[in-house]
Amino acid sequence: MIEEPATVISVDDGYAVVETQQRAACGACASASSCSTSVLSGLFKRRHNRLRVSNPIHAKPGARVIIGVEENVFLKISFLVYLLPLVCMIVMAILMQAVATHFMWLTGELPQVVGGLLGLISGFFLLRLFAGQNQDQPGYQAVILRSADTASVDFSREYVG
Repeated sequence: MIEEPATVISVDDGYAVVETQQRAACGACASASSCSTSVLSGLFKRRHNRLRVSNPIHAKPGARVIIGVEENVFLKISFLVYLLPLVCMIVMAILMQAVATHFMWLTGELPQVVGGLLGLISGFFLLRLFAGQNQDQPGYQAVILRSADTASVDFSREYVG
């Protein structure tokens, strides 16, 4: 389970709108103050993300909670988001090249560029359809796991005194 702290903004009908704060992955690095990657991530990051999540613990607005999503679902969605538009773009560019060669169009690389753009757009359209069909399925939704305000003790760490 991939977990993230969030703040509940509003609740309605078993769901909650939560706000997470986007953090740079290199924020805890010892070299963050002198690293150009850290500086760039500070310039271009959004401050907050809002999500609609399932609310099985009936959290109230203003509550600090931990939200989570299953790792296998996260990997599947990441795979689709990154690769589906790219694969569609490459396939359409190759198809347009084959069509241009078959009809002996002598327009240079224009058919491949147009095919690539059409493939990219169709890949994003397919993602939109997939998201619309699966948005209410429990396996594809983030869920509020627990309250972040409750004290949790991690017994897996050794005490070094």
